[in-house]
Amino acid sequence: MSKEITIVDRGRGPQLSTTRLTVMDVFYYMHRGHDFEFIHRAMPTLSRPEFDVVAAYVQDHHDELVEKDRRMDEYQQRCINEQKAKGIYKEIDDSIPLDVWREQLMARILASSPRKNGDHAAG
Repeated sequence: MSKEITIVDRGRGPQLSTTRLTVMDVFYYMHRGHDFEFIHRAMPTLSRPEFDVVAAYVQDHHDELVEKDRRMDEYQQRCINEQKAKGIYKEIDDSIPLDVWREQLMARILASSPRKNGDHAAG
């Protein structure tokens, strides 16, 4: 017997009853014109039946979701502007291949993380 998929609110806004994915997680991509296949690649745990439930919810609540998305974009831009003002925001360089960028990021993370008891890095 399969579990019914519904939209519930567990304190993070509307979300699928079967997962922690929120409606806004999925709506972000839907609102930008992406189809299920693209969204599924971004969120592999999202099933087609779950997507269909979100799509029905979006039909019924489209205007309020668009407004919430707009407010979220504004908040994100304010945060970026604050980081730029503090000198801690760095634009993404699209000319750097993803695997190189990932290696550079991991090197920065490892260099900035304090050693824990038991770490035996050469040095």
